[in-house]
Amino acid sequence: MGLALTPGCAGEAGTAEALDESAHEFSVAPGEGVHEEITRAALGFLKPAVLKALVTGNVAADVKFALLNAAHFDDCNFSGGAAFVAAKQAEAVRALGPGIALLDGDVLAMAAFSHSLHAVQDFYSHTNWVELGGDVLVDESLGAFPTLTPYAAIPSTGFVVVQGPKPRGTAVARDADAPYPEHAIVTVRHRRTTAPGLVSGTVDYEPGNHCPAPVAMTHEELNKDNSTVADRAAQNQAARSLAIRQTRHEWCRLNQLAHDAWGDAGTERLAAWVADPSAAPDCAAE
Repeated sequence: MGLALTPGCAGEAGTAEALDESAHEFSVAPGEGVHEEITRAALGFLKPAVLKALVTGNVAADVKFALLNAAHFDDCNFSGGAAFVAAKQAEAVRALGPGIALLDGDVLAMAAFSHSLHAVQDFYSHTNWVELGGDVLVDESLGAFPTLTPYAAIPSTGFVVVQGPKPRGTAVARDADAPYPEHAIVTVRHRRTTAPGLVSGTVDYEPGNHCPAPVAMTHEELNKDNSTVADRAAQNQAARSLAIRQTRHEWCRLNQLAHDAWGDAGTERLAAWVADPSAAPDCAAE
């Protein structure tokens, strides 16, 4: 069985203290509350010490991975972002294995999982998914987070991933002079077909810009990180709602990946993180 983490029970104070210490290893961006709110809203069924560790690791990713665009789905680095999420979740699953002490494994798994959550939450805020009319999740499978291939369509919406040099016979366009949100609409034309194009904002201090010049937008022009961003309150709420749903789904993905790797021992390990099973998502129905 996994390690119980509910504060106040016999033998558990040391675990909660260790989780608090691990959380303080990171620098938390001052004033950042969006990721905390999303994570708490999505995973409120977890035990307080577990939720605190996930929240702290998530928020700290803005500092820990400040120069890594893949960790935030910035600069049209969609393949890198998807690979980051998959790698962090695989790291979490490995930490839950029988070869690692329970406390050490739980701390490592929570840190890695929290970093993956930061990225998937940023996906909806930093891209034009919402502006294109995306109202479903980027992925609802339970296997490893899927590859996002440049200039391939995402199955859930048909949006084409715009990343890097355009293939022969492909053109991308947007109306940079249109008001928001129309100026965030990107079109991909390939021979006789047309599809919406998915882009993300560019960040000048992050190395590697994969956005084609004709459709590039800065982070400031596109982000929906806060409800106070002028004229983007509705888009912020839509992005936030999708981020909450994706975060809950990633809990189900982590459970499936842990079961695939370690059988019932993997899911039992994660079950020990849960305070209120009745409030947890029904992963069997996902």
